[in-house]
Parts: sequence; structure tokens; C-alpha cells
Amino acid sequence: MPVRFPQIMLGAAMLPWRKDSTLDESVFRQHIRNIIQAGFEHIYLMGTAGEGYAVTDRQFQQVVKIFWEEMQGPSLHPMVGVISLSMAHVVERIAWARERGIRHFQISLPSWGALSDDEMMAFFQEVCSAFPDCRFLHYNLPRTKRVLTGADYRRLADAIPNLVATKNSTSDFARVADLMTQAPDLQHVFVENAFALGCLFGECSLLPSYGGLFPKFAQKHFELGRTGQIAELLQVHKEASQIVPKLCGHIEGSYIDGAYDKLFVWLRDPAFPIALLPPYRSFNEQQARIARQAFEAHFAGWE
Repeated sequence: MPVRFPQIMLGAAMLPWRKDSTLDESVFRQHIRNIIQAGFEHIYLMGTAGEGYAVTDRQFQQVVKIFWEEMQGPSLHPMVGVISLSMAHVVERIAWARERGIRHFQISLPSWGALSDDEMMAFFQEVCSAFPDCRFLHYNLPRTKRVLTGADYRRLADAIPNLVATKNSTSDFARVADLMTQAPDLQHVFVENAFALGCLFGECSLLPSYGGLFPKFAQKHFELGRTGQIAELLQVHKEASQIVPKLCGHIEGSYIDGAYDKLFVWLRDPAFPIALLPPYRSFNEQQARIARQAFEAHFAGWE
């Protein structure tokens, strides 16, 4: 069964906020350029880590406009994340971004309540079918109160031809196997803790959460999986699993995803602010300083 979307290493763009919660445009543009220079061609923004759940319509439009301008290279593929409790709002934002040139979108299920089977199908049909010239990746995360199974994706893929990919942050072997075997025509994008597991079953893609920190290591990780070098891939998988414990083992309490992702960007680029949009909190100066000390102690020779 042919896969609907190419095998990729997917990069994530963060949003740099000033102290007054306005976007720092110059830092944002340089951040996108840095990701491109690091070798990423498929880049998305405004997923959960990129604060797509928190931006106003005005901020959404400002960010997409800048992102589109910076992603104009012939080999570059911009993807825009759209998150909302309202399906109509999702459609409105996609329509606005599509008019500006975006054709790849990352969508998540509404999270106010878990969708039934009929509601799930209605959401994908209404959103995806409204834009037949666009391609959609579904971010499959527990925060939406329903994690889709391989059987769910089989039904969706059979009904919706422009649903082409999924993104999963699981590290559960059974879930990975279920996705890869029941919906092999969708391009499943896994974070680093599951990419090697997916590669045991066939072609899948990598979203390295540490990609901004170690782009060369991320490229090695991806290429080993792409070329089926499983023994070497598992060794890299083991090395990747130590990154977060070594950098963030001192951090206690609960923080939203973007706090960690922005910390990683800041470790490589101290000009990038780690602030999140209120009410979400980022790490304090002491926590960030200890993470930098750990970065310099454990990973000085990685890149």
C-alpha cells in the first residue's frame, strides 16, 4: 500500500515572546533560518509545543505571514498547526492560511470532551474535505481525551484521501505496532522515543524534540532508520533517551510541553526567550542555569 506522504525529519518552530507577550519578529525570523540551516526542510509551527492552543487570531495571522515569507525556498515545506475547541474556528484559520499559500496543516481533535466515533469522523470530514488541495497531519495526543488507534485511522484513511500523516508521542510498543500495521498508508511521525520501534515495521518519520539542540545527531538518527540500520539505530535511540534526564532531571513540578522545547532552543541560542504566553509558566532563571550547566557538562562535544 503506497504511503501518502514522504518520509521526513520534521522540525518544530517555537514562538519567541517579549515581556509584554508580543512576538519578537526578528528573533522569530532568525529562529526559522537556523532550523533551515540545520538541515530541516519540513517545518511546522503552532502545535502544542509551539503554543498554537494559546494564540489569538491576530497573533496566528502575524505568525503565519512571517513563517510563509521565511519558508520560500524550493525545497521547503511549511506546515501550520491549528488548534481550537471550535471546529468552525479550525476551518476559518485553515482557510485564512490557505489563501496565503499554506497547503500542509497539522490538526488536533477538539478537547472539551472526548469525541464519539461519529463525531470523530464528522470532524475529519468537515475539516479535511473542505480543502481538497491541502494535506493534513493529525496530532494524536492524550490531551484531546481520545487517542486514535490503528483501526480508527484505517476508517479515516479509507474515507478521507487528504489525511496523509499522523504525529504520535507514544513510547508504547503495542501502540506503535498497531498504527504501523493497520494504517501503513499514512506516514506516521514519531518522536525519538518511538521512531526506532516504528522502523521495525516499515517506513515512518522522525520528529526529534532535541532537533534544535543536536541537528547533526538528529540527522544521523533519521538516516539510520531510513536506511534500515537497526542495530545502530537502537544505539542512537538509547543515547537520545538520556538527553532529557540529563538536562532536566533537576526540574520538579508540572510544565507544559513548550517549556521544555523553548529551553532546548535557548540552550543553543541564548537570544531566544523561554517565556510562554500566560497563564502558562516557563522555567525560572535557576532552573535554566542548571540546565545550561548540564548541557555544557554532558553534551559539549556532540555537535
